[in-house]
Amino acid sequence: MNIGLILAAGLDPGFQMDIPKQFVIVDNRPIIVYTLQAFQNHPEIDQMIVACLPGWQEMVRAYAKQFNITKLEAIVEGGADGQESSWRGIRWLSEHYRPEDTVVVHDAIRPLVTPDLISDSIRTCRKKGMGVAAVRSTDNVMMTQDGCTGRESISRYAIRRIQTPQSYRLDYLERIHKEAIEKGILHYMDNNSLLAGMGETVFFSKGSDFNIKINAVEDVEMFKALYRMV
Repeated sequence: MNIGLILAAGLDPGFQMDIPKQFVIVDNRPIIVYTLQAFQNHPEIDQMIVACLPGWQEMVRAYAKQFNITKLEAIVEGGADGQESSWRGIRWLSEHYRPEDTVVVHDAIRPLVTPDLISDSIRTCRKKGMGVAAVRSTDNVMMTQDGCTGRESISRYAIRRIQTPQSYRLDYLERIHKEAIEKGILHYMDNNSLLAGMGETVFFSKGSDFNIKINAVEDVEMFKALYRMV
């Protein structure tokens, strides 16, 4: 089976709106609903769960009922960061699904994920053991210590920008998280960073420049414009 794990537990104090990013209303739908509908409508996704911002679980449940998100099986309380939220979802999944099942982790605030990105992530996972959405960078980047100056330039050909969806075998993801906790490796923001921190090789699947992440108020306006195009 393929189970979506939607991460919706983030609370960004720098986001200049009155509600969390994932619950901002765009054309009468909250952003999280666009994401849930993308997984609901994908033929390869069997079920999904949401790791939710504490206090918003009933809101997600109400939205699922309102927008007929029938594949939503459970809502778990998210943690303080991406690693903890993922781990709470993985623990629930390990009690209800088989070790060989595929977990498709996705940010609730990436509402423009396409069927092709989800399918390629799953397909790459079957071949390589994981499928992490990634795109080429069009810019060179520089390392900085203070945010104002840089001394080391990195060619754009040597880097990839990482996105979600990210697909993994459930037993593999559970093992990595357990080992990280045992070693005191904590507070990573996402699973691919955790894997790299654990010395694992990350295998890429298709990403897209249109697969934007809602990080700022300006991104909401960009999402509106892009959604009207697709």
